[in-house]
Amino acid sequence: MKILVIEDHKKINDLIALYSRQDHHEVFQAFSAEEAISIASNQAFDVLITDLMLPGLQGEELIKQMRLISDVYIIVLSAKSEIKHKIDVISLGADDYLTKPFSVEELMAKLKNLEKRLKIHTPVIYSFNQGELKINREGRQIFYNDVEIEFTRNEYELLLYLSIHKNRVFSRDEIFNLLFKDSDAFDRVIDAYVKNIRKKLYDHPQHPKYIKTFYGTGYQFIGVSDDQL
Repeated sequence: MKILVIEDHKKINDLIALYSRQDHHEVFQAFSAEEAISIASNQAFDVLITDLMLPGLQGEELIKQMRLISDVYIIVLSAKSEIKHKIDVISLGADDYLTKPFSVEELMAKLKNLEKRLKIHTPVIYSFNQGELKINREGRQIFYNDVEIEFTRNEYELLLYLSIHKNRVFSRDEIFNLLFKDSDAFDRVIDAYVKNIRKKLYDHPQHPKYIKTFYGTGYQFIGVSDDQL
């Protein structure tokens, strides 16, 4: 995979880069958000690993700006361990969160599992509600009224999985164990993913077209399937 590491602490940055290269990843290093944005504006990456406490532009603003140009998988490294802070960062568009001090071996394990997931591509487009929503599994793209909508990888995978299994209601625990057991996601983060998806699909929770909440139980995809294209 092609990885961009953003960490102003040179020893940590170099350590992540060293281990990643040993696992045969292509690694680029940045020591500020501004430098990272400059690098990412000129080439695509599979994974972005970033600290939040950076000189100049902070990590939260970096995530916001990256989401304007890319759906790259974002792993946050932070000393902040409060649940609310994790949820806030996920809501901004991050995909995973590791609390400092962290194990480099654990980070490498996450990258290995992510690499396996990224290699699974099935060339099919799922279409719902008379073509209003289309999910392109080959290109990992979401289209709403034929306009491509930027989704994080975790948001994409959650929407795809629910849409494929549209007759089932999934609890937060089931979603976590099926899709995110290798990340630091937890049940309230699943709620944040669903909220982000609804916002992007103009799906009102009280009058849903795509994701229905079963209070105390979980979520179900209720979009009406069109013929597969």
